[in-house]
Amino acid sequence: MENFALIAMVENLRPAMMDFVVRRVIQHHPNGFIFQTRSARMPALKIVVEPQNPALYPSEARTPVETSGIDFQMVLRKHLTSAELVSIFKPLSERIVEFVFKTAVPTKELETMSLVVELLPNAPNIILLDAERRVLSSFLPITPQHGIREYETYSYPKAGDKLDLQRVMDTDALDLDDLRAQSNPQSWLISRIAGLGPVFAGEIVHRQRKSNHPMTEEIRSLVQQVRGSSRAGWLYTDLPLGHILEQNDLKRLNKAILSPIELESLERTHSSRVFPNIIEAAKFHFDELERRTLLEHSKTPILRDFRDAGKRLAGREKRLLREQKKYENAEGLQKTAQMLTSSGMKMDQHYESVTVTDYFREEPAPVDVPLDSTITLRENIDKMFRRYQKAGRGKEIVAQQMAQTRNRRALLEEQARRLHAIKDWDTWLAIASKLPQARNLNPSFGHPPPEEEGAHPKRFRLIKIENREVLIGRSGRDNDELTFSVAEPEDLWFHVAEYSGSHVVVRNPGKEKELDESVLVKAAQLAAYFSQARNSSKVEVHYTKRKHVTKPRRAKAGLVRLLEFKSIKVEPKNWLQES
Repeated sequence: MENFALIAMVENLRPAMMDFVVRRVIQHHPNGFIFQTRSARMPALKIVVEPQNPALYPSEARTPVETSGIDFQMVLRKHLTSAELVSIFKPLSERIVEFVFKTAVPTKELETMSLVVELLPNAPNIILLDAERRVLSSFLPITPQHGIREYETYSYPKAGDKLDLQRVMDTDALDLDDLRAQSNPQSWLISRIAGLGPVFAGEIVHRQRKSNHPMTEEIRSLVQQVRGSSRAGWLYTDLPLGHILEQNDLKRLNKAILSPIELESLERTHSSRVFPNIIEAAKFHFDELERRTLLEHSKTPILRDFRDAGKRLAGREKRLLREQKKYENAEGLQKTAQMLTSSGMKMDQHYESVTVTDYFREEPAPVDVPLDSTITLRENIDKMFRRYQKAGRGKEIVAQQMAQTRNRRALLEEQARRLHAIKDWDTWLAIASKLPQARNLNPSFGHPPPEEEGAHPKRFRLIKIENREVLIGRSGRDNDELTFSVAEPEDLWFHVAEYSGSHVVVRNPGKEKELDESVLVKAAQLAAYFSQARNSSKVEVHYTKRKHVTKPRRAKAGLVRLLEFKSIKVEPKNWLQES
């Protein structure tokens, strides 16, 4: 928020803060506080001192993230609870807002206190002053630019040799008319006037070139505009705001420009969205930015775990490729051993090498085969055959491990993609309980990879029935995990009637309304077999779509409620053994 936007914000907050009384101070964010009030016109004021984007605006929006309070929060609560706002002051050239409160504390030195909110880029802070304007406490250490130490009288950060904006408003600054002689008028103006940022400096230069008015006049005109009552607020972005929100592009959202006036200099380069006033524009922008940023911070640890696990799997795949190449090279040993066997050389002799005729080529040709001279030719041949047989077994094992590794990588990438796509807290909180399992690459988070041995946790039995994947739970907790985390809404769900038993899920990726009769019967037989009714001649089994299965509140593990279902009587049978 540039200084001119902050000027407009403070001017438009004044009328709503006339009956501002602090009810409670909440630290809703590691770098942010909400001052809840007793005022109907302004229920809450939010102060965020994020280094990259500090802000002050009326809002009580909070994300579900819990933030542990710090000592400074307790200081604010101690001194400002029930405090009544006396005045609000903003120096024209500074991104600083000062609130003066009449407190409920009987001590004379603390009867009046000031809360200084410094919204300086890269060095924001909140400072509490006593009646003598001495520093009592601060959220962050006070920077050296203030020229003061703790408990000394507060002073604003030094602005150097720049012209004070208030002086430009009160007197003519003739040296500003040299603007045309500057190669970069915008930068020159920023270096000359305190409280002028790049966006509004660019706007002043743009308007001055069009009007040809003196520079001082243009600056005064713009300040008067932003000080007026806000009838609209603009949010400028380099791409359409809807696209930025859809892509969850926090970098571009963070760079959005808040303005109380229409900026002619950005008409051709930026998109804009208009709000009823500057307060509504700020509330939308900063609340949206805060919500999305904290959500990304919450997702970062699990995404980092996914990335690290992906690197480990990639390393494993490289090692398996090296082993695979080694085994492929060993496949030629059988042919070499056969050629040595038919070479006519004495089997009990020791040779450093033997020349044989290679009949496996298109045209026979002599080949010199190096040998281990410490052992006989027969022992060399036996060694080659053993290495060849070992390579055959190893190649098969490596191929299986390679397939499993690639499937796990694909699963991991899909899980990471789904996490990246989450843009709202409701979705995030709905899967939060699964995140520790996801860090351990538990395929129950998301869709398990099909047809991979060991892809499902051991607590789920896995079987194929007529190319249908069937999952069978083991314990009560496993049944809950299978039904409410692994199964999709359209999957078919089975359970024996009136007995305890395993939940059985038949995958239904095609979202078919009914299963084939043979699959239906076999799945029901499995549900009957893996239950307490295993030894019965015939058992009734309930089945339904997974979306019709619910979990009663505080129900024990494995206990569910069916909203609708059908029944079938079958003989218990273990198709796991049959397959």
